[in-house]
Amino acid sequence: MKLPELRGILQYVTRFRDKVFVIALNGEILESENFPNILLDIAVLRSLNIKVVLVHGEAFQVERAAAQRGVTVSNVDGTGVIDAATLQISIDVGIRLTNEIMEGLTQVDLRAAYANCVIAHPAGIIHGVDYQYSGKVERVDAQSLELLLREDFVPVVPPLGFDGEGRTFRVNSDLVALEIAEALHATKLIYLSAHDGLVLDGERIGHILSTEVADVIRKRKAELSTNLMSKLEHAVRACQYGIPRVHLVNGNVNEALLAEIFSNGGIGTMIYSNEYEQIRRLYKKDVR
Repeated sequence: MKLPELRGILQYVTRFRDKVFVIALNGEILESENFPNILLDIAVLRSLNIKVVLVHGEAFQVERAAAQRGVTVSNVDGTGVIDAATLQISIDVGIRLTNEIMEGLTQVDLRAAYANCVIAHPAGIIHGVDYQYSGKVERVDAQSLELLLREDFVPVVPPLGFDGEGRTFRVNSDLVALEIAEALHATKLIYLSAHDGLVLDGERIGHILSTEVADVIRKRKAELSTNLMSKLEHAVRACQYGIPRVHLVNGNVNEALLAEIFSNGGIGTMIYSNEYEQIRRLYKKDVR
């Protein structure tokens, strides 16, 4: 990192110290060539005393594992019907990915812990269809997460939830990240995927009000991929829940995470719920 870039980061040290960032990693990003660099970026955040919770997806790996086993999965991202065979693959893949992430964090001298913190209940019967092992988040065990954060651990959370009877449910990872961010009163919720943020008419939208995002979803839904749509919908909800900033960042780009957080212009899309940057020029004292 160049000296001017380091100086740029230093202005944020006191502003973000002891704040919580929830970072959601799409399954495909876990296999990106840039993933080791993402772990280094997380190490930088921790060195600045920023508390980090990681939530990972697994749709990419579930689909591949199902093909290898000759199993037809009912749903890969936790938004549809999850039958018993799909749930078993989701559990196997989730445990493996969580372990691999913790191994990677250990390699950059960070302490990590698997966080069994999502209490879920069955999605139930929707429009006459039994969603079986598809789950909805009932609540997040924020106390357990806060304990890990106080002890300088990076909690790693798979897209799985558990009910009071010990049953496991597949839960959408974008939703899990949102619920955790709300429970911890996170300063930022960051979605890392293969998208360059929100791109409309060939131009990246650097920052946008959540109400405007809702308009985009309503008017231009046909132009948006299912994955990006999920991020946008959860970003709007996050802002409604009181999370100040939601960022959509391309996890395949080296140092994109740091560039988005520690620069005025950013490299992805920041979604917010107030009049930030709307009525005056941006100054260095402003926080992204």
